[in-house]
Amino acid sequence: MKKAILITGFNNWGKTRIINHANLFNGRNYKWGQTCRINGINSEFIVENHSNDDYVGKNWIKQLQARIKEVEKNQHNENWNLFTALCPSLENNNNFIHLLNDEMFADYEKHLFLIKYKWENHAELIIKNIQSKLHLIPNASSYVIDQDANIANPDDRTDAKTLAIYNILRTIFP
Repeated sequence: MKKAILITGFNNWGKTRIINHANLFNGRNYKWGQTCRINGINSEFIVENHSNDDYVGKNWIKQLQARIKEVEKNQHNENWNLFTALCPSLENNNNFIHLLNDEMFADYEKHLFLIKYKWENHAELIIKNIQSKLHLIPNASSYVIDQDANIANPDDRTDAKTLAIYNILRTIFP
């Protein structure tokens, strides 16, 4: 079963900042039609750094499907996993539960990395509200990323979050 890694937070939460962080994908080397790797992680990834708050609802699904189609066309490689951002919106046309229950995600383990604190530390996800909905999504698990709680510098905060994500990825992809 393929795995979908979902960096989860609301609009302007820092999801893209984390995905684009140099320590993950070596300085954003992800391209259309190609997979990429994270050093020390036993997987190749199709990466989409936009979430369903950038491409709303089904448009996000279409964007993911387009990236997947390009990889399958260009590399003829089926040994990849998905790495993207997710907004835990409950709006009718952008409900994360409905999106993750879309046919596209049927054969995926869904790993939600819940970014507890907004990038500037002025807002906080209500983790229990999101986790209380996960039973509605088959094959979903969550990880709370809160290691940056007492760090003031935004760059250091991103480093702490990225390291926490990296360490969990090592357990998901041994």
